[in-house]
Amino acid sequence: MKAFIFSILVCWAAVAHAQIRYGSNPAVGKRIQVGDISMYYETYGKGEPLILLHGGYGSIETMGGMIAAFSKKYQVFAVDSRSQGRTTDSDAKELTYAQMALDVNGLMDLLHIKKAKFVGWSDGGDIALELALIHPEKMDKAVIMGANFLGESKGVALTMDTTWKMNSTDLLFAKTRKPLAKYFSTYERLAPDKTKIAASKKKVADNAFNNPNISLVQLNSIQVPFLVMAGDHDMFTIDHTITLYKNLPRASLYIVPDATHISPFEEPELVHSEILRYLGKKYRRLDALYFWR
Repeated sequence: MKAFIFSILVCWAAVAHAQIRYGSNPAVGKRIQVGDISMYYETYGKGEPLILLHGGYGSIETMGGMIAAFSKKYQVFAVDSRSQGRTTDSDAKELTYAQMALDVNGLMDLLHIKKAKFVGWSDGGDIALELALIHPEKMDKAVIMGANFLGESKGVALTMDTTWKMNSTDLLFAKTRKPLAKYFSTYERLAPDKTKIAASKKKVADNAFNNPNISLVQLNSIQVPFLVMAGDHDMFTIDHTITLYKNLPRASLYIVPDATHISPFEEPELVHSEILRYLGKKYRRLDALYFWR
């Protein structure tokens, strides 16, 4: 009888978990005034603070898989970036990764978070890099996926190849179709001011084209430990990713095989397990030939 009741409770918990509307969860969603914007965030789990930063045009919603995986060990603060998701826009300030890093810093101050671990995907990774330049004392470790330290105008992203198409019956399409459909409709569903959708999208596009502009000297000044992750078929060139890794003094590298810029959708178990492994251990500097000594 006890085994039967336990199985029922497990099934109920699984259903309840599956019904969590990450990014639209009134039970945990809150707003806080950070400078000139009303920032939306959601908090899950207990433990050390971990701040999740989503990609461009997205929201907390796109990080749902990570929230579910990471909140078992950490207190996850999932944030909607300026002019995206449920966070408001501002006509007074330009949208840049540097400004969004200031927003995150302001949020941490208001929530009395002295230091946190970070996971940033795409634009979220760029925000983490900018924060490491201005407030490294706020960062314990950071994981960045599909990030870039120069804007797309600098030729760091691959151009669209129109000479071929993937097989439409590929299982990868079935695996990513639903989350991508939600991603591409984020503004229309979640934007707090529907009259600003077009302007906000243009700001995000202009920002990605022109920013960031982080020099190699600046990268080499960052002492925060970073795990640089990317798909082996990421939209940013593998050379750019390797340059980013080589110029962060305390960096580790992980290339997700058979994956693109959306590796958290394509290979969630692999991506989540690697992030948890990295965050769960102390940084150590390795000598490549230590085993000969």
